[in-house]
Amino acid sequence: MKMMKMVMSAAVVAVSVVGCGGQSADESVLGSSTAELTDGNKFFGSDTLKGAMISANTASLAGLSIEGKGSSVGEGCVRTGSGTFCSGRQQTLAPMSRDFRATASACAGGTASGGTGRDAACCPGEKSNVIALDAVNAFVNSGNGLTNISRDDLANLFFASYRRTVGGVVTNYTGACWTDWSQVPGSTRSGAIKVYRRDDLSGTTEVFKEKVAENTSAAFCPGVIVITDGAATNPAPCTASDSATTCIGKLTAADVNAIGFAGDSGKATGNVALSVNAIAPTITNVRKLITDPANAYPLARQIFLNENVNFAKDPKEQTLFDWIYSNKSSFQNILVNQGFIACSSTGPLRCGGAANDGRGAGLCKGL
Repeated sequence: MKMMKMVMSAAVVAVSVVGCGGQSADESVLGSSTAELTDGNKFFGSDTLKGAMISANTASLAGLSIEGKGSSVGEGCVRTGSGTFCSGRQQTLAPMSRDFRATASACAGGTASGGTGRDAACCPGEKSNVIALDAVNAFVNSGNGLTNISRDDLANLFFASYRRTVGGVVTNYTGACWTDWSQVPGSTRSGAIKVYRRDDLSGTTEVFKEKVAENTSAAFCPGVIVITDGAATNPAPCTASDSATTCIGKLTAADVNAIGFAGDSGKATGNVALSVNAIAPTITNVRKLITDPANAYPLARQIFLNENVNFAKDPKEQTLFDWIYSNKSSFQNILVNQGFIACSSTGPLRCGGAANDGRGAGLCKGL
């Protein structure tokens, strides 16, 4: 589904109405408030989730201005700041297309600890709340003819160098950086390749690097075109109001020689998502990330609404948060209508965690 599709159905509004004692149909969620957002209402985080968060903000009447810009920006805003977007910690929630990770930024309070080899640290109070699953897709034009690509060939298209680990042994490779479709195995066409990517603030970029190059510091090939959220400099047919995800969807739908990576919400009429290693990004294959990781779509990932429980939320954040977890079915409908994949077919937001509502299901447990 398209990134900026607005979801404001009668069902969403109806479920927002609370019943006896102020409890919603799903559950009552209480919370505290305070903490000043940038300009009083700006809310930064994943560009991939921007459309879904706009719809949830509308349904909850939270009054936030959903800005997107990237998961790294949202993460910075719940820590100690993020460039010109947040001066210090100005958010308690962050929509993110990846989990928390260690950064050069200090924690908003205390010292980072815990984590794994992939995500070196959690700041005190950080809680990884899984809300859905998603596929990072390699999109091409529907007239391109290519339907499948190996992970190695994808690396050779995008990266100047990449790694492969076999039996614990890491081998470094130089990327081919192909420039013509005739060089790509499995391609039946020729013509100069136009390669598009998300910028370095994007959690999708980090996931793509991790899963394709096996190196989050991997350098992209020369000539790969960077697409930025809401930038007037993005190529036509993109507009300045388009998210980066929407823009990559448009570019791959419009040009038979284009390829670009984006989340599921980059799907558009005229583009198709390639299978990777002969595994298609279907609901079944993405859900295997939870049940059968070895056979899952190789670029499957979790999607998050992360938080820091050690700080009180701004009232607008609190309103959004309470609506989401009091109206889980409605929020999941928003996510699915935006192209994301529900974690389970047995109930809304059943993404793991102590209450099986996704809260604390990721790396950080709110400690």
